[in-house]
Formats: sequence, structure tokens, C-alpha cells
Amino acid sequence: MEVLVSTFEKRLSQRDAINALPLYPNEQVMWDESFVPSINYTGEGCLALPKLNLQFLTLHDYLLRNFNLFRLESTYEIREDIQDVLKRMGAYVNDEGGTSFRGWARMAVPIKEFRITEVKRPNIGEVKPSACIAEVTFTVQKYKGSMRSEWDELKEHDVLFLLSIQPPLRQSNNEESNQLSIPERFGLQYVRGCEVIEMRDEGGHLMNDFTGRVKREEWKPPQGELRTAVVALDTAQYHMDITSRGDNDDDIYSSFNVLMRRKPKENNFKAILESIRDLMNEGYIVPGWLRDIILGYGDPGAAQWKNMPNQLSVIDFKDTFLDAQHLKDSFEDYEVSTYCD
Repeated sequence: MEVLVSTFEKRLSQRDAINALPLYPNEQVMWDESFVPSINYTGEGCLALPKLNLQFLTLHDYLLRNFNLFRLESTYEIREDIQDVLKRMGAYVNDEGGTSFRGWARMAVPIKEFRITEVKRPNIGEVKPSACIAEVTFTVQKYKGSMRSEWDELKEHDVLFLLSIQPPLRQSNNEESNQLSIPERFGLQYVRGCEVIEMRDEGGHLMNDFTGRVKREEWKPPQGELRTAVVALDTAQYHMDITSRGDNDDDIYSSFNVLMRRKPKENNFKAILESIRDLMNEGYIVPGWLRDIILGYGDPGAAQWKNMPNQLSVIDFKDTFLDAQHLKDSFEDYEVSTYCD
């Protein structure tokens, strides 16, 4: 029966698999050595990573390899940032059995409150929700000067990460800690990514708005020390959490206690992955004379304008030049001749 089912079942296309894949990495992918190997690689074995070849079958194959490789590369960088935050925060179990932090980190703050405010219905033909909106409340009381301004400058489309940390009750010694993985050592349970929709201060006023809702003369400095970030969760990951855990899906999203950010220059992975995925869903977007060069076929010099067929003998420059004198001044080293048709 299994042989018959596997033979005649409908195959999931690569395009559908990529569209259903979460763009944010979770804790399972980050610390899976088969997907993202650690830095202490000795080179004795072969890494099972996607490679960029010299030739590709199609443009879809080229984009798919870039998508997988860049996704794993960004996952490794995010994992390194999370490890640094975990070491600096110093999470421990307090007298009440909850999680407290004896340290602090510049790129992470404890969460005061997290709640999901809206889950929209799926679009036609899809199973995942069309949008999942949540509110994250945190305080910037510990931060002064430039560090507080960095948190206050969070704006729309910035990517943040939600961490669920439950440290172990018994602290292990150095020998035992070296044998444990990072999630086991620091009690990291879940990692979920989100994108900022808007930021509000303690008074509920909108911060860093670029849509024109807040006029320039009505802008005021942030009030208080509490900040509320309205974020959009990854709908694909949210749907996977619900379907895999059933009624216990709130255990994940109600346990977040740390909000982490990254440097803006290093945190553009989501936009890049979205762009590659959108190109994979489109048709051929590369002209024929350049397609073979990208895929690694043909003569690389064929893309030069001198070697291209059907060259234009007359080019209309429209309003590039003001008059004949402007044309002569633009090409001082050339002799400009007049041609009359």
C-alpha cells in the first residue's frame, strides 16, 4: 500500500514548497548540524550544503540554489547573534519559579507583555492565515543615551526576533556545559521572527511614522519608558505551530520573554529572500541574449553589444541633447558629421 501511495500521490512542486516555507529560521533549523554546521568544521567530511555550480539547468534552478544557500547563511549569522544575547542576559529561575535576568544586552530586552491581537482568514486557495498581528510591550528603562535611541528608532519593516527562555533549575559545571548544546545550556525553547508594523510609546502615540499619518509639526519625542511594537508574525510558521500542536499552540506564543533586534545593515535577509521567492513565482524575467550567460552556456562575449545581431543603425536620443552645439560639446574628442536623410 505504501509503494502504491508513494508512486501515484501528487508531488509537491518546488515552487509550492518554497512558498510554504517560513522565511524566518526557528530553533530547530538553527541548531541542526546537518543544515547549519558549526564554525569548528575540520574539513574531514563533505558538508551537505547546496552549491553554486558553473552551469544551471534553468533560471528557476539558479534562483532556488541561491535561495537555499542564502537562507542557510543568514541562519548561521542569526544563530551567532542569539548565542551572544543568551550569554549576556544571564537567565535564571527566580524564587517564584519564573525566569529572571541578572545581566543585560544591548540588542535584547525582556518582554513585559505579548499578545496576539488578530489572525485573519486564509486567502482563497491557501491554508495559512493571510496575516497574524501581535503586540509586544517592553521597557527601555535600563538604556540611556544612544542605546535608548537605537530602540526608539525601530520603524516599519524592521525585523525582530522573539525568544522563549526557560533556564534549567540546576546549573551545570563547565564540563557538563561543554557537552550540552546552546539551547540546552541556556534553556532556549523557541525562536520566532516578526516584522515591525508600527511603534508606539507609553502614551500610545505613533513613533517613526513615514506614511504621513503623523504630521511633521505634530511630532513629539517618545513619552515614558514603555514601548509597544505592533508586529506581523510569519503566517507560515504560525500555521505550522497550530497544526503540529493543536490546542497547545498558545504555549509557544505565550512563553516569549525576550525581544531581540539586530544591526540594520546585517538584518536585510527577509527582504532578499522575499525578492528571490517573488522572482521564482514569476515567468522569465531575463532577456534571451543574457539568459544563457547567467546559466553558464554559450559564449560569454555574445552579450557584448558589438557581437549582438540586429544592431540598430539609427538611435533616436529624444531630448538628450539640447541642440547641435550641445552634441558637439559632449563629444569633444570625436568628429561630429551632419547627415541628412
